[in-house]
Amino acid sequence: MGEECIHGFDEGLCAICSPPPEPAAAPKPARATRKPTGRSAPRERAAVRGAGPAASARSARAASGASAAPVDVGASRIYHVTHIENLGRILGAGAILADAGDPPAAPAVDIAAPAARTYRRTATVPGADATVAEYVPFLLSTDAHVWDAIRTGTPDPRLAAEAVERAAADHVILVSSVAAAAGARREVDGEVVVSATDASVGGAELAADWSAVSRAVVRLTLADDGEGLRTGELLVRGGVPLERIALIAVSNDRVRDRVRAALAAVGAKTRVAVYPPWFLGSSD
Repeated sequence: MGEECIHGFDEGLCAICSPPPEPAAAPKPARATRKPTGRSAPRERAAVRGAGPAASARSARAASGASAAPVDVGASRIYHVTHIENLGRILGAGAILADAGDPPAAPAVDIAAPAARTYRRTATVPGADATVAEYVPFLLSTDAHVWDAIRTGTPDPRLAAEAVERAAADHVILVSSVAAAAGARREVDGEVVVSATDASVGGAELAADWSAVSRAVVRLTLADDGEGLRTGELLVRGGVPLERIALIAVSNDRVRDRVRAALAAVGAKTRVAVYPPWFLGSSD
């Protein structure tokens, strides 16, 4: 197996990591100019007078709106962060399991604060006969605030005290997409949920039907150039099978070799990629 990039392609085949050289810009043809006549000059002067700051701002907004690509909700990437010691149990179960699922996740190394666990086990999801703990949590960005707290060793009430004392390199990131993780369950209200904030924080508003989930993902993606993705969370009820995980990202070759050996032991074919930037804090 050759080296692969974080997007799952073999080395040199990814248009993002190894973009083709940009073609040289063709020289612009010279444009003839002519002195405005007396009849057209007033009209041109009026146009210039109308092109003030407000007009420029309107033009910029129009250009931005025209160039903004629509958000593909199904293709949106989601990320499940866990300690490397928990990977064996995930592989053994063949899925990422929910804390209060059947069977429960029972992580060997719990990165969540006890109070956060307790809250998730009591907080209910609107429109579903379930608590938040019955869902597998996914981050919407590799720069999510809670993950950045681990990367920078910053205490966070959502995290166990030990979680911010461990190296970020001791963790792995299981990468999927909204469509892959949700599967056919998006047809049933309450099976896939989106929160604009961490669901372990009181007062979090949860979108629990697919149309609301889709709108929430679009809103968080577009909010402040993606800043909303740093606070949001996507929840999938019960568990997410390993075959729905496209990639396992790790910080270095040592962890990659360990993960590959664990995958081989259970006959799993999930790709593994070393991508250090995801494991560096925002201050690095």
